[in-house]
Amino acid sequence: MSIPLSYSLRARLLFFLLAAIVVGALVQGTIAYRSTLQQADDIFDSLLQRTALSLGTGDGLLSTGPTHARGAGTPFADDLIIQIWTPDGLRVFNSRSRQPLPDQIVLGFSDAKVEGSTYRVYSLATPFQVIQVAQDMGVRTHMARSLALRTIAPIAAAAPLLMLVIWCVVSWSLRPVKRARAQVAARQPEDLSPVSTDDVPDEIRPLLQELNLLLERMRGAFALQKQFVGDAAHELRSPLAALRLQSQALQRAHDPESRRVAEQRLTAGIDRATRLIEQLLSLARHEGAAERPAPDRVDLDDVIRQAVSETLQDANAKSISLAMHAPAPVQVLGHRDDLVLLVRNLLDNAIKYSPPGSRIDLGLAAPDCRAALTIDDQGPGIAPAERTRVFDRFYRAEGNSQHGSGLGLAIARSIAERHGATIVLEDAPAGQGLRARVDFPAA
Repeated sequence: MSIPLSYSLRARLLFFLLAAIVVGALVQGTIAYRSTLQQADDIFDSLLQRTALSLGTGDGLLSTGPTHARGAGTPFADDLIIQIWTPDGLRVFNSRSRQPLPDQIVLGFSDAKVEGSTYRVYSLATPFQVIQVAQDMGVRTHMARSLALRTIAPIAAAAPLLMLVIWCVVSWSLRPVKRARAQVAARQPEDLSPVSTDDVPDEIRPLLQELNLLLERMRGAFALQKQFVGDAAHELRSPLAALRLQSQALQRAHDPESRRVAEQRLTAGIDRATRLIEQLLSLARHEGAAERPAPDRVDLDDVIRQAVSETLQDANAKSISLAMHAPAPVQVLGHRDDLVLLVRNLLDNAIKYSPPGSRIDLGLAAPDCRAALTIDDQGPGIAPAERTRVFDRFYRAEGNSQHGSGLGLAIARSIAERHGATIVLEDAPAGQGLRARVDFPAA
């Protein structure tokens, strides 16, 4: 069973704390009230008993007339009735002659009803007389309740004061939360600066710290997105302008040969623009993905075969042979489609920069329970000073005459980082060309 209560922390604290105070005050007041009534009843019974005992030590002195007259003016006259009998049953004293008690004598405590009123009676027998002291239960109850109410009065007065203190303490304690909420609510959408954690309770500080970490990640993601959009716009401007020029050249062509050349150039320009857009989308998908499915065990030799089949047409167009060396199956944890894209981008670069009729070797090894993928080409290679910068987006090495977008290695590095792998560029073992080595962690 759930209580339909607001999800406000302040409302919940106040509700449960104030309810606890009210329940506690009621329970404490009830216990104090009943305890006081019981104690008052015991005190009044003790008063009756002591009165009878004190009268019993007077050796019949109260049986005289003056004593009777004095008894009517004593404090007992208002709420106590005293009767004294001789041993032979003759009543010699009655503090209230108009309201006598029953003649039957029950030694000790008993209750008696007289004219619709209930009396608490204590009877005591001595060798000289029998003493009966009674008290009206209505008077006793009234006095006991007055005493009990005076006992619970401080509790009733303290409960509202305590509730007010709790209200103020809770409101004051939650002021930093309200201040932090106002600080976040007043922000502009582009404001991703950290939220202040000054004077914040320890229970709220970790939440704000995690929020600041999230804002920091968002700043990095937005900066990356802004840079990506700027770079993409810059890179798309050139191929689109080239397509426009080639389209105009096609329109101006008058003879079939000129038209054929213009059409070939336009088709090649469209292919380059399509390839650039595909790589831009691939880079955006891998760098912007926040959540991905759980990795599976992937056979790298199957990944290489798939990548080779997708690039074989380009290799055949340049009469480049592709050789694969995989002595034993090697498995890694990851996503198969992403790994195929990684290997395909590395192969694209190798095919693009390798001379016609050359050879590209792909190798797999598992040193020290790790996985290593190597791609060796016979191209011009990359200068050691530029082997780090070529992984930057849209960067192309100096002296590069091949058409490209400069995104292949950036995409490959992004995929490798998501798989906990590293890509290293080094000289090919044959002394000519470049080796791209991808080191995967143990599966």
